[in-house]
Amino acid sequence: MTQDVAEVRLLDRPLINKAFILFAALMWGFSFTTMKGLVNEMPVFYLLAMRNALAMVAMVVWVRGRLLRERDRRTLLLGLALGVTGFGAYATQTLGLSMTTPGKNAFLTACYCVMVPFLSWAFGQGRPGARHVLAAVVCVCGIGLVAADGGLPLNRGDVLSLSCGIFYALQFVILSKWGAGVDALVATTWQFAVMAVCAATTSFLFEGTYVPPIPTVSDVATMLYLAIVCSCMCFGLLNRAMTRVDPAEGSILSALEAPFGVLSSVLVYHELVTPRLLTGFALIFCAVVMSEAGEELLSRLRR
Repeated sequence: MTQDVAEVRLLDRPLINKAFILFAALMWGFSFTTMKGLVNEMPVFYLLAMRNALAMVAMVVWVRGRLLRERDRRTLLLGLALGVTGFGAYATQTLGLSMTTPGKNAFLTACYCVMVPFLSWAFGQGRPGARHVLAAVVCVCGIGLVAADGGLPLNRGDVLSLSCGIFYALQFVILSKWGAGVDALVATTWQFAVMAVCAATTSFLFEGTYVPPIPTVSDVATMLYLAIVCSCMCFGLLNRAMTRVDPAEGSILSALEAPFGVLSSVLVYHELVTPRLLTGFALIFCAVVMSEAGEELLSRLRR
């Protein structure tokens, strides 16, 4: 019993939980190039159906006891709402990824951090502060530099990547408004189930009958990495860790997903990072940090 208590206390340490958040950001960052490889081999919505179905099965195995006990209507409704917005996020992100580079997709998606305060205001959760408005202005400038890189004002991949950020921001607002007192892991299981059904239905309606080739060992390993590591494990670790660390510091660590995405794109796809693109990335990242941690950083500077 003493050993179990010691292990629990070890897992509750801020440094350990910060490492969990950093791990999730790293896995998600490198998943952009992984997804880029798969969307070049199979239809987008078929890929999403497979990923979310596997994630749902893994979650059922993980929380099967709690899933049987937790039958509260609020949990089901939350899972449904998260599933619909999650499907919108994954669909626009993956479609956008097929039309733009992993690095641009990662940074444009990360703009959800700046959108959250304004969507929260629309849902009656308080007016955004001055730092949020300033962060939005900085973020728009960064988006302009990223989207205009290469001489194109905006391409469809960039627009879809930005749309993905809106869906992710909606998920945060839904969780903050209706997630209190709900078993998050059970709701996440229902979320993956809804996303799998939505993706399978969309694939059937718009992608026709797709007969996948015999999967290679590499394809199987990649799909398991996306479903189990990037979906189940990362969401589980992040949700737990964010309740045990300072929210400002946790948000900054989570936002590192974007630069990790660029790094993986440079290493794997040899993406050319031009000065304009690099400046745009820097502005977007500064906007994310400003929006999520600006007040905390200012208060520390005043001390």
